[in-house]
Amino acid sequence: MPITANALFRDSVNFIRNQFSRFIMLAFLASVISYVLLQALVPDTTALHQMITDAVGSNQISRAELQNAINNMSQEQQLSLVEEAMPLFGSIGISFLLSNVMLIGGVITLVIQVSKGQTTSVLHALGTSAAFLPMLLILMLISSLVILFGLSFYLLPGLFFAFALALSPVILLEAKQGIIYAITTSWRMAFAHMKIVLSILLFTLSIKFILLMLSVNLAPAAPMVISLLMETISNLITAFLFVYLFRLYMQIK
Repeated sequence: MPITANALFRDSVNFIRNQFSRFIMLAFLASVISYVLLQALVPDTTALHQMITDAVGSNQISRAELQNAINNMSQEQQLSLVEEAMPLFGSIGISFLLSNVMLIGGVITLVIQVSKGQTTSVLHALGTSAAFLPMLLILMLISSLVILFGLSFYLLPGLFFAFALALSPVILLEAKQGIIYAITTSWRMAFAHMKIVLSILLFTLSIKFILLMLSVNLAPAAPMVISLLMETISNLITAFLFVYLFRLYMQIK
């Protein structure tokens, strides 16, 4: 029986629906961890805010005004702004990476256990995945750097690497044969089933982009609530993506 994107999509939706409370708990827990880590790691941004305020001439700054002010800065001022912003970007990156490692590890482990008919829970899945989280962290770090390297050139190279490495976390946790095996196997399988992998990747990235835009526009009203809500929904989309990729991997391995 041929593998189709529609069949995998329906299968993944049914799986999420049957385990919805567990996936909601994983998604919310990951969003809370991300928020707490960000609050703990975020540096003092007083100097950065002062530089932007001086450039715009006002404490009330719209995105258009900020973009215009940055464009009108000299190269030296732009470099100084980047230097001041680097610790902030670093703290955001670290909190995002660590929370996603926990989320992806928990999701894939939960799917493996449920698929094998094992009695499980969110805490059991997280506990079982803990032994593999260091390797998953290294894999996610490598993947993130490669994708960012691609994005530094243009959108398509970054998307290409995201596509090629999409299956690697699933393969790492299911096959347990190491990072190199996970990367090379993901590359081979992704290109062998290009339409199926690319379609779900574009679908999830589009939804995540919409959620990001909503979060940016709604955050001023209630920053913490909106941040946690949008992050939880985004994490659910991530969970759906890896359920889909796991089902695909199990059919083609």
